[in-house]
Amino acid sequence: MKKSLLRTWYIVLCTLYFVPCSFASDISTVRATYEYTSDNPNETPAQVQSKAFERAKLKALEEKFGLDVANMTSTFVSNSSGTNVLSLGGTSVRGEWIETLKEQVLEPAAFKDGFWRIKVHVEGRARNNTAEKTDIRYTFVRNVQDIDPPVSFRDGNDLFLRFSSPAAGSLCVYLVDEEQNAFCLLPYPHQQTGCQAVEANRDYVFFSEKYDKDAQEYTVNCERSSEQNALYVIFSPNTFSKASDRQSGTNWRDEQMPRQLSHEAFLKWLARNQTKDPQMVVRREIISIRK
Repeated sequence: MKKSLLRTWYIVLCTLYFVPCSFASDISTVRATYEYTSDNPNETPAQVQSKAFERAKLKALEEKFGLDVANMTSTFVSNSSGTNVLSLGGTSVRGEWIETLKEQVLEPAAFKDGFWRIKVHVEGRARNNTAEKTDIRYTFVRNVQDIDPPVSFRDGNDLFLRFSSPAAGSLCVYLVDEEQNAFCLLPYPHQQTGCQAVEANRDYVFFSEKYDKDAQEYTVNCERSSEQNALYVIFSPNTFSKASDRQSGTNWRDEQMPRQLSHEAFLKWLARNQTKDPQMVVRREIISIRK
């Protein structure tokens, strides 16, 4: 009896020990070199470099895990000459990027003969999309009445988030600016919870006092002629907590500002959470802001 009981506890302990590790064992190191070209003269070198690294990550995922043809999304967009070209959505890639280990510029961004050109190399940790992901729906808009996202935002525009999920869970939203600062937009600065709880099958409008009297409202700003910010929508049916951050400043007005941390610290926090939670959904949206 004693021997049988001890054996049972041994099996339970081994199971508890090895199950979390199995998620990490599914993660592979991937790498790719990518040459990005663009005929958009309005792009800045920083924007060109950012796009190049993102395309390099997609290439690395495609080479390692392939394309999910059944879920491939396509849209027609206009280039600078007004011609419609086919654009394939990133959701067609089977792999999921977890953490960046190395980003290297092999040939700096240069605008010559009507084209931006840059060559980069990237290495990181990634995993095949084997876990079933919650099919969240979201849109960043300038007006709460809007359904579709704008082509670009203007300096001083309001920012709202429309969100829905077929499953209940936890939600965080971050904004990363061109100075590599990560701001936590949701949960709101005054909230004591580590994330925003969301109900299933409910349409939310975040960052609007019209829909939530306790909401924090935000506007987007642009110090240059044009900038690009990255917005992260992070959802999981499991409970998780936002990254450790700090108040943006020291005076009373700063209490209305989102709490922040460095981009590097944010990415490390995100990688840890994605590693241990294969059901976590991470969506990255780039918005353009103009004067």
